[in-house]
Amino acid sequence: MMSPRILFSLLPAAAFAQVEAPPAPVERVHVVEKRPFTESGRTELTIFGPVQINSRFTKHAGVSAELAYHLRENLAVQAGVTWFPLAVQSGLTEELAHKVGQAPVASDALLLQGDALLGLELMPIYGKLDIFDGKILRLGVYLNAGLGAAKTRLQLRSSDSVGGRSFGDTGFRPAAGLGGGVRVFLNDRFTVRLELRDRVYSSYVSRVNGCGAADAAEIQKSGTSATGLSPGCSAASFGSNENDIKGAAASAESQLRSPSASVVNNLAFQGGLSWLF
Repeated sequence: MMSPRILFSLLPAAAFAQVEAPPAPVERVHVVEKRPFTESGRTELTIFGPVQINSRFTKHAGVSAELAYHLRENLAVQAGVTWFPLAVQSGLTEELAHKVGQAPVASDALLLQGDALLGLELMPIYGKLDIFDGKILRLGVYLNAGLGAAKTRLQLRSSDSVGGRSFGDTGFRPAAGLGGGVRVFLNDRFTVRLELRDRVYSSYVSRVNGCGAADAAEIQKSGTSATGLSPGCSAASFGSNENDIKGAAASAESQLRSPSASVVNNLAFQGGLSWLF
């Protein structure tokens, strides 16, 4: 049996053992991962394949090249050129012309052959995703805007006409581009881009192949024998034979009859690959 003296000597130790240690303070650690590479001070070359998606009256598909210099991590100045080897009227437009002899006004039917734009790109959002068991996917959301010039034309004959489609030149006009998209960084050099770009240009057309509406009406009536034409207007610019010339001039006259001061929105989806160097 334990003596009272020993029992009393153990009481302070037992009381101390029952006192729990205070919990450790909660520490919050905020880690900002440094990007493994930077775009600041680097040049980027991008090749796009734009395809028009608002193709009610016209269809466009082509290729675009864009060169950008990154002033900062999220700001770049860029210059780009686009060429549309496919720039034709839509099936609806050709069907109207073939069945009822109607053509949309020039502001709806104006075709974009190409453009050149100079502007800025801003990437306000940069993030990363953890995919495939630790594989980090880095991406950025960006916006861009630019100003420049566009080369345009009008389609004068449909695809089912004898000799196929024919076109009339409508010259250069002011243009702008507004876009937004996502960049997926494959590594420190290559980036995949998915972008929606709205190319906006003036739809005002007063001349086709250098000829106004009155000139086109005279050519439609008299063909190569037309007289009193404006300087720079030639009946031969509408085709290689009399029937082609008169038919193309008639189409030009109908589209020039009511010129519009509105703008054309050529909305395109474009995917591309970039190279940073």
